[in-house]
Amino acid sequence: MTDRTGLLTDRYELTMLDSWVRDGSAENAAVFEVFARRLPEGRRYGVLAGLGRLLPLVESFTYDADEVAWLQEQGVIGEQTASYLRKFRFRGDIDAYPEGDLYFPGSPVLTVRGTLGECVVLETLVLSVLNHDTAIASAAARMVTAAEGRPLIEMGGRRTHEQAAVATARAAYLAGFASTSNLAAGRRYGIPTVGTAAHAFTLAHESEEAAFRSQVEALGVGTTLLVDTYDTAEGIRTAVRVAGTGLGAVRIDSGDLADEAARARALLDELGATSTRIVATSDLDEFVITALADAPIDGYGVGTRVATGSGHPTASMVYKLVAVSDTVDGPLRPVSKKSKDKVSLGGHKTAWREYDAAGLLVRESFTVPGDPAPAGARPVQVPVMRGGAIVHRPGIEEVRAFTAAALRSLPAEALSVAAGAPYLTVTHAPTEEESTMSTPTRALIVVDVQNDFVEGGSLGVTGGRDVATRISEHLATHAGDYAVIAASRDWHHAPVDGETNSGHFAAPGEEPDYVSTWPVHCVSDGPGSDYAPELVTDAVTHHVRKGQGVPAYSAFEGVTDDGSALADVLRAAGVTDVEISGIATDYCVRATALDARREGFAVRLLDGLHAGVAPETSEAAVREMAEAGVEV
Repeated sequence: MTDRTGLLTDRYELTMLDSWVRDGSAENAAVFEVFARRLPEGRRYGVLAGLGRLLPLVESFTYDADEVAWLQEQGVIGEQTASYLRKFRFRGDIDAYPEGDLYFPGSPVLTVRGTLGECVVLETLVLSVLNHDTAIASAAARMVTAAEGRPLIEMGGRRTHEQAAVATARAAYLAGFASTSNLAAGRRYGIPTVGTAAHAFTLAHESEEAAFRSQVEALGVGTTLLVDTYDTAEGIRTAVRVAGTGLGAVRIDSGDLADEAARARALLDELGATSTRIVATSDLDEFVITALADAPIDGYGVGTRVATGSGHPTASMVYKLVAVSDTVDGPLRPVSKKSKDKVSLGGHKTAWREYDAAGLLVRESFTVPGDPAPAGARPVQVPVMRGGAIVHRPGIEEVRAFTAAALRSLPAEALSVAAGAPYLTVTHAPTEEESTMSTPTRALIVVDVQNDFVEGGSLGVTGGRDVATRISEHLATHAGDYAVIAASRDWHHAPVDGETNSGHFAAPGEEPDYVSTWPVHCVSDGPGSDYAPELVTDAVTHHVRKGQGVPAYSAFEGVTDDGSALADVLRAAGVTDVEISGIATDYCVRATALDARREGFAVRLLDGLHAGVAPETSEAAVREMAEAGVEV
């Protein structure tokens, strides 16, 4: 087998190259960027991985005579391109985020500069490596956070391609896993390897005790014995009888792991094996590990879910041309894609990050040629290849430490495995004039995005959860645009002793008319009154409660936590313009927008960030708002 990697590409890369070689534009200068338009749903950050694997593959991206002949035989290339490929190697420059760094939507994680021909053929290889390894590292980092310092073993080799298994082990280790079961990864990358025995080992012996004795004789009493082949409690007793109270660990691979671990810990302690650890395996992921936080488990083995990115096996990164020259020596001009939902931003970008006094990441932005560097910001990318040669070779332990430090730059809420909007979205750095502008005079009002008003609630609106997610995404990008961000909630008295909140709830024994009387909903301090989990409220500056004992639809009928009226809060902050979002378009959103106009504010209803009870009444409400001067 050859070590060349030139054929690790898609046919269309070479057919494009063939056209450019024919017309002479293959030698024109070009810049390509790798970025993700979005994170997997619910993820708040990603971890870049694969760079250390990718760069040697780029160095080896060449073609031998047999490969070039085959390409000609297949009709992929003509003779001019065959001559081009016989002497081809990448001679350009690559800058990248350091491996193990965080990334967010729009982060230019890798920039390739060179000729149009040499840059385009790298696309498939670059994306193949980065999409796979980044998906693994991003999932693994969440599992490491969930484990709260307990070691994790990567055991996914049997759930993926044999070479992907090696890459998986590397990516998981960089993200904080302690070891792997994969020997090839251990030898190739120096990752600690672990492993003792599977159920087959026990089944192959005449008894569980015979299996344990054989293993202890071979590996010593510090080994880990798999105790749930037959009966877990009896397996533990047998393990301690064979190995003594100095037994290293027991592994549990089935059942309710929390209950099994609690019983195992109690039994081990009863038998005097107080220092014997408990290791849990069996279809674990970050959510299961989080649920096991209080269980007496000392370590975890993770297989399928880490090897498949915990449900997101690709990072969905793309490789896009952002600048190109029209002649060999001509200037670069920015180019961009405009198609719906797949827009790219032209121009070679330089990424910058800003941190607060505690070292927490607070902003990521980019500049294009001609922009000044943002004051106090640090560049993110580092040179990794120059003239086609690798100039950046950190060791695996260095990358692992860098990853841990990068994760520490996120606040605790961003590290949570709970679904949320991306912690940051990368934006164009403000100009000096924009940076010195006065405080924003706009406010955002998020109306009643509560559990009872989204799907599954007592008055659930179709599309409510999607709207909550989109509002969170909007806040992640635009929170800094607002002087005030207010979120309102219905906050009704409980229906005790006939309480109807002054007729807002249908009286006991009566059917609600769904116009002025309603089923019981949003009872104060009850689960229905909580914000929907898809709504990330970190950026909310004022929480408004309304409807305490009375009917209330508009957020302007409520008060903030300190008892202030919403209109007073907005005026005190100098707000002149109000943007409205939330639930439901035809009731509380409508009422809030109309009251905002009556209070003298310029009002805009944010497209796509509201949901109504019914199409007909929602359309009527939008028309009414427009007639009242609301921008819709």
